[in-house]
Amino acid sequence: MKNHPLTIALVIEDIYLPAWQVAMLRRLATQEGLKIELVLLADKPKGWPLNPAKFSFFKKIQRLESKLLEATEAADQLENISGLFDGSFIKLTADSARQQYFEKAINLVINLSSSSKLPRYLIEHSNYGVWHYFYNSHLERDVSWAGIQEFNLNQEGILSGVMVYSSYFTKPRYLWVSYTSKQCLLSKTRDNLLWKMLEFMPVLCQQAARFEYGKSFIQSRHLATLIDKVVSLESICYCALWTENFLVLALGFLYAHIKRLVYKLALNKTWILLKSEQDPVQNFKKTDQAQVLYTVATGFVADPCLIEENGEQYVFFEEYVEATQRGRLVCLKLQDCSTKPEPLIVLEKDYHLSYPFVFKSEGLWYLVPESAENRTIDLYRCVRFPDQWEFVKSLMTNIDAYDATFYQYLGRWWMFVNLRPHPSTSPNELLYLFSADDLLADHWQAHPANPIINHADKARSAGALFERDGVIYRPSQNCAGSYGRGLNLNAIIEWNEHTYKEKTVAQCIPQGQASLHGMHSFSCLGNTVISDGIYTRKRWQKAYV
Repeated sequence: MKNHPLTIALVIEDIYLPAWQVAMLRRLATQEGLKIELVLLADKPKGWPLNPAKFSFFKKIQRLESKLLEATEAADQLENISGLFDGSFIKLTADSARQQYFEKAINLVINLSSSSKLPRYLIEHSNYGVWHYFYNSHLERDVSWAGIQEFNLNQEGILSGVMVYSSYFTKPRYLWVSYTSKQCLLSKTRDNLLWKMLEFMPVLCQQAARFEYGKSFIQSRHLATLIDKVVSLESICYCALWTENFLVLALGFLYAHIKRLVYKLALNKTWILLKSEQDPVQNFKKTDQAQVLYTVATGFVADPCLIEENGEQYVFFEEYVEATQRGRLVCLKLQDCSTKPEPLIVLEKDYHLSYPFVFKSEGLWYLVPESAENRTIDLYRCVRFPDQWEFVKSLMTNIDAYDATFYQYLGRWWMFVNLRPHPSTSPNELLYLFSADDLLADHWQAHPANPIINHADKARSAGALFERDGVIYRPSQNCAGSYGRGLNLNAIIEWNEHTYKEKTVAQCIPQGQASLHGMHSFSCLGNTVISDGIYTRKRWQKAYV
């Protein structure tokens, strides 16, 4: 596929930009066929006079959280970008700005300023339009607002993305819409959101370069890729001024931290395994009405994978050992789980293991564990079922990858895996797809639509794909608001080497029945369903063993 060169003009308000935007520009600088030829300095628009004091207060709060509670790398730390560009910066209002724009044949403008009032020629003559970020459902363009309202008003997540102004359409169009989960701290919420957003522009540039005509690219992104979230975005977009009131935001922040402290002191949470006999599609929403299958007195068990060998059903799962503070992979016969014997240890390393994905290829059993702590995706082959496995190879290395899930389709092996663009982002929100002709291939080809899912409420895999009545289903986690909040069942409606589309057809979000407050794994054979759940009890109550 031929790529077309992108010649970019960058619009900024200051030579000091947030660290996440600087990282994004460095990413762009490494992309082939793309060059930032012009940097334009815009005047900062006048805002509400009290906003700077409001933002300064919450910035100090974030620093305090990082110092006392949990540190993350500050995405809004300012950095000087002078050294990134060869030429000088030009005032947007200067006559030379227009002259340089046409001389350098600019075909894309990336607007990092908070202003929407740009000279008309930038919009009318840029083939791919003028792109800009927005940071919440108000379509707010000022990065200072990112995550503040959603965290302090106890919302589950944050809508953000990229919009484009162009001469092709009278109204702006959406190029990217993403749903990012609120975290337990304001600092983590903002850093997760912004470091995640550094991925947006580089990916869009890669995709735009495949289109000769910008109009075709904009239509493709707006109508096909993002229609599910665009509809929800437009339905909830509002600008209620009371949500910007400092007192409301401060009280919301105080409430969030008091609630977090009370829950931490009063509640004990542990993962347990569950079993039910039901149609995995028709009764998916009732998955939380399962019976307890297996628990442990200390630590927890999670991530079940149900398989069948020689007429016997086996459950592979993670067992978290408190003594070592890490997980290992174990196995039990399904029929033995009720008597709670000691499970067979399948794989244990000096780093954390979870999500044992066990599958068969050409008559041999293979295992791929989640080993993000080792920064690898490793493949093991069974030499004696079910507890002896030999290392085959690392399919990917030096990668922050989670819950690799494999499926053979269209004569190829496909790998669904969550990746983190930055250590301060959540592993639950960006799902990537790779494929190879052979399971043991040295190179796995990235899907051109990557990341195929970028929403916290459906991205992370929850177990193996399965087929019913000609439809392939992908179970996924709903991590909006909290990790392991619930499960989704997604029907894949289009899947090939160029396209991937799925639709959520069922959800299971536990509401506290039988003290179950979350789920994040789903595995089925026929009508036998094994899942996991967060069992919650007050600390003074007896444990569920």
